[in-house]
Amino acid sequence: VDLGPNHVYDTTTLILSYSSLVTPLSSLLVDMNHPVTTSKEGEGKNKFVMKQKVVPNYNPDLYTCERTTVQSRDGQTLIPVSLVYKKDIMENNDTKHHPTHVTGYGSYGMSEEASFDYTRLPLLNRGVIYVIAHVRGGGEMGRQWYEEPNGAKYKCKMNTFNDFVDVARWLISSRNITTSELLSCEGRSAGGLLIGASVNQDPSLWKVAILGVPFVDVLCTMVDSTIPLTVGEWE
Repeated sequence: VDLGPNHVYDTTTLILSYSSLVTPLSSLLVDMNHPVTTSKEGEGKNKFVMKQKVVPNYNPDLYTCERTTVQSRDGQTLIPVSLVYKKDIMENNDTKHHPTHVTGYGSYGMSEEASFDYTRLPLLNRGVIYVIAHVRGGGEMGRQWYEEPNGAKYKCKMNTFNDFVDVARWLISSRNITTSELLSCEGRSAGGLLIGASVNQDPSLWKVAILGVPFVDVLCTMVDSTIPLTVGEWE
C-alpha cells in the first residue's frame, strides 16, 4: 500500500495504490470520513477501485498467498515470510513436495515488497511455490530490522544470511513443502551477496542458485566513498 497521486487537497477522499502477491497494482479511492468499515454490511462501500493494471489471461481466483513468520536460530527473532502459489497444488495434497523458489534482498534498509509481478506467473503455473524471505537488513520491520545491534548492519550482517538459510530449512523440515532437490534461490545486486553467502553456509540446501549482477566484492566497494550506496552504509 502506498499513497497515490492526490492533487486535490481540500477533499474527503484519498487515493491509495494497492498491490499484493495475487492482486495487480490498483488505484483505490477511499472515503476518509469512513476509512474503516466495522460491519459486514458496509464492507467495500468505503472504497472504490478506480483502476487496476490489466494482466491478460490472469485469473486471481486460481492463486493464493500467505504471510507467516519463521523463528531464527537466535531463538528470539521472527522472520516474515511471504508465499504465493496456485491453489490446486495444495488442495488435498499436503504431503507432496513441490519445487520452491526463494528470493531475498536484506540490505540498505530497503524492503522486499510482497507485490504483484506478472513475470512469476509462468513459475506458478508450473506448480512452483514462490517465497520471499524478508530477512534482516531490509526495512520490513522498521529501522531496527536494519540497524545494530539486532538488525543486519556492520558486525551483525551475518543475520541476513542466517535468516535466509533458516527460512529455507523451515520450508524443508517444518513446513515440509519441498526438499533440497527441489529448492532454488535467487537474489540480485546486494541480494546476490545474500545468495552467495547462503550457498557457502549450507551448499547442500540448494539445487539451483541464481545471482543477478551480484554485489560480492564487498571489501573494495565499502572503502570507496564515491559510491552512493556506500555512503549510506557508513552513516
